[in-house]
Amino acid sequence: MELDQLATVERHEAGAEFQLLNPATGEKEDAIFKVQGTDSKAWRKAQKEQRRKFQDQEEIDFFDHEYIWPIIASSIIGWQNLEKAGKNFPYSKENAEWLCENSPYVVNQLFSFIVDRDNFIAD
Repeated sequence: MELDQLATVERHEAGAEFQLLNPATGEKEDAIFKVQGTDSKAWRKAQKEQRRKFQDQEEIDFFDHEYIWPIIASSIIGWQNLEKAGKNFPYSKENAEWLCENSPYVVNQLFSFIVDRDNFIAD
């Protein structure tokens, strides 16, 4: 087996592009996100932080929006073609956090994309 097939961190760190889907039609929108994968340092660090934050709770729903949005926000490394109130909504860590906290639909789409390792495999 080729060792490069097993060393996934570099590809997950580099990120992959995801095109947002319209919630009503399922059609692709103009908005494109660049996100890091589950093997990235950002994903693993955010996941550890969330586990610590929720460790005292008896039951944790790892798919609950309040648990997952900070992990997704930390995995976003860029985007294109997003607007807020008719104006360009530029990428920043703060804007990614706001978007993820306030847009469960976006978080769900990004989560599904990020956890699919095939999206981070080089051709």
